[in-house]
Amino acid sequence: MSGGFEIINPVAQVPANNEGEGVSRGRVNSTEGLRVGLLDNGMPHAGDFLNHIGHAFEERYKTSLLMRRKSYTARSAGGELLDEIAENCDAAITGFGV
Repeated sequence: MSGGFEIINPVAQVPANNEGEGVSRGRVNSTEGLRVGLLDNGMPHAGDFLNHIGHAFEERYKTSLLMRRKSYTARSAGGELLDEIAENCDAAITGFGV
C-alpha cells in the first residue's frame, strides 16, 4: 500500500471464562455524543496518533474523550485502569505498534 493508510475494523470473538462470564460487546448504533476512551499503549507516537483520532471524533461526532496511558508498554493496562475506562466510556480505542 503506498501513499496512505488502511483502517481495519476488527470484531473479536471473546469466549466465556470458566465462571460462565463473557465480555460485554455491545454495538454502538450512533457516534453522536459518544464517550470515547483512548488508551495509549506506550509505543512510540501512540499518543500522537490517538490524539489525532480523538480530535477527529470530537469535531465530527461531538464525542467526549477520556485519554489514558499505560504505565509501561510491556505490561497490561491493569484492572483499575480498564475499569475506569469501562465505567466512563461507551467505546474505547487502543493499540498502536511500530
